[in-house]
Amino acid sequence: MATKKADKTIVEPSVLETPCLPWFDDELMTTFVENRAWMFLLHGDIYGIVPNEDVDEEPELPYICMRKLWEKSFEEMDLVIQYNIASGFTFPSEEMERIFKEAAGIGQTNGTAAVDPNDPIARAQAQIAAAEAEAELPKDPNRCLPLIEKVLLAHKRVAVLIDSVHFLVPASGGGVGQQFQERVCIERFRNWSFDERIRDNGNIVLLFTDQSAKISPELRGTNAHIHTVLIPKPSLKERVAYFSAVVGDNPRRTEDSARLETLRQQLGDTKVTKDKRRELLNEIEAIEERLEHLPTRLALSKDVTINQLAHATQGMSLLQIHELFEQSRRSGTSLNLSVIKQKKRRILNDEYGEVMEIVDPELGLENIGGLEWVKAYFREVLEGIKSGDPRRVPMGITLSGPPGTGKTAIVEALAKEAGFNCAKTKNIRSMWVGESERNMDLLIQGLLALAPIIVMNDEADLAEADRTAPKGDSGVSERLMKMWMELRSDPKIRGKIIIISCTNRPDRIDPALKRRGRSDANILLPMPSRNERGPILEVMFRRHKIPVPTMDLSPIIEATSGFSGADLEDIVLKAYRIGSQKGHTGIEMEDLEDAVEDFIPNASQRDNDIMTMLGLLESTSRRLVPPHAMDLVNHIRERNLVPGLDAMLAQMRSRRIVDMPV
Repeated sequence: MATKKADKTIVEPSVLETPCLPWFDDELMTTFVENRAWMFLLHGDIYGIVPNEDVDEEPELPYICMRKLWEKSFEEMDLVIQYNIASGFTFPSEEMERIFKEAAGIGQTNGTAAVDPNDPIARAQAQIAAAEAEAELPKDPNRCLPLIEKVLLAHKRVAVLIDSVHFLVPASGGGVGQQFQERVCIERFRNWSFDERIRDNGNIVLLFTDQSAKISPELRGTNAHIHTVLIPKPSLKERVAYFSAVVGDNPRRTEDSARLETLRQQLGDTKVTKDKRRELLNEIEAIEERLEHLPTRLALSKDVTINQLAHATQGMSLLQIHELFEQSRRSGTSLNLSVIKQKKRRILNDEYGEVMEIVDPELGLENIGGLEWVKAYFREVLEGIKSGDPRRVPMGITLSGPPGTGKTAIVEALAKEAGFNCAKTKNIRSMWVGESERNMDLLIQGLLALAPIIVMNDEADLAEADRTAPKGDSGVSERLMKMWMELRSDPKIRGKIIIISCTNRPDRIDPALKRRGRSDANILLPMPSRNERGPILEVMFRRHKIPVPTMDLSPIIEATSGFSGADLEDIVLKAYRIGSQKGHTGIEMEDLEDAVEDFIPNASQRDNDIMTMLGLLESTSRRLVPPHAMDLVNHIRERNLVPGLDAMLAQMRSRRIVDMPV
């Protein structure tokens, strides 16, 4: 029951049943019980499923939907009001509906005002009002929200749950294009959040949306006393608990089945007395009834453990996992890791496809030719990951260099060997007001849900452009950059989210994103050296499963000076096509020579030289400077195609990036 203290109604914790959910206990209920806030914006996994705290009394329901959680949590409140713009009001019981109508004054008439028959708008409004009066409960938010407010101010111990609140108070770029009724709703919610009468009544208001960025920023900042709570995707521990409850043999079913078999054997004994027989029959009946209500466990391949399953479903909500298994159950098939990963990729791409692409890397570092100094560094990162010490894992890495030098391949190889999820970011900008911010929020929440994850931010010079560059977008770029930098510098993500920015022009990336703590290593991946081109060709032969007789590749290595790894792959495939036309089963030397002769490099030498010099100047570690950096610089000096080369060389000498003569 509620108690009085200093003329304020304090809701006791016992009134609110709290399940074992950190976001629920720590973020929501503790804040509410301590009267620090009485209005909350909940976003994230709002349609998920959660453990049922009453599973002992409801063994057929080990997990319940989120709506059921709220009903159980507020079942001791005097009144629970649920509102949705589409369905209007709903209540857990008819008695609560009666209390609401009485408090809101619904059904009480004050007479009918005259309507001008020549005014079509007035006639339409009168018809709507008459229809809603007949139905008693309106749906229009312009009528519903004032009724809710009236009840909040007049009654104690009221819980209000408003679903899909983004339709009522949508984000619209700081008021641009806002409709009058949206403005009214924003002001009404702000007033509720500051009205201490609602707090003193021990009332609570919950606003639900899948993305907080969909809500007007006026309700998410300091302008409103609304506490924002993220409902996260389930952690590894929570997924293990879920699978333990729903997958494989049910311990209770096993125990009851064994007991049932024992009882039936005893019942078959001819020496059992009449009273004992009756006792056995009653117990058998009770066990059979209990078994009938136990939920059917989900099928899983015998070669898959619960821990493997929990790791494989990282980033998925329990509802998505449940639906995945339900599809399997209906089709009569069991799930293995390969099928789970495939379906997971499809599910997550459907959910986050607007802002990132979920990929499933197939090749590890052994399938990367050359780049030995980069692979050595990445193996150090892998050791840090496997040790569980986040201090040994970089917050971020920047890979620069000309196109085709292996940036994408080595990022995917790192994700493969780390066993992390892997994603590639997409362009989040939109022509619609507020949509870019919404996309950034979706990207950030997606990365947090998918952690541990390695993120490839390709063409980072476009997405993370210097803030001093002209934008002309009414501050959208600054807001996006602020959100992105806050994530990149959050120490909580170290070891969980590794963002690897790939670029040809590192000089165009905002300096704040290249600093230590956001990008701990800036590494140049230049055109492969003579010693690297041979291993790259051999890796390409293996990767594409092309048979090659033992041959001396020196002529091809010499002929491909200045070629990128992507160029060498194209030459291998082109040689295979040429050989196939000649009837060769694999690749002969003449096929490679014909392919090299036919090949025309894409980028100009000038562009490659500029990108190489810029990558060297952005280096942050001498041991991560390419071993053949001196040769690269000497060749660039000989060609003399780079504007401002002397200034670049002077800076390189002063910072001792490369030991070179004056």
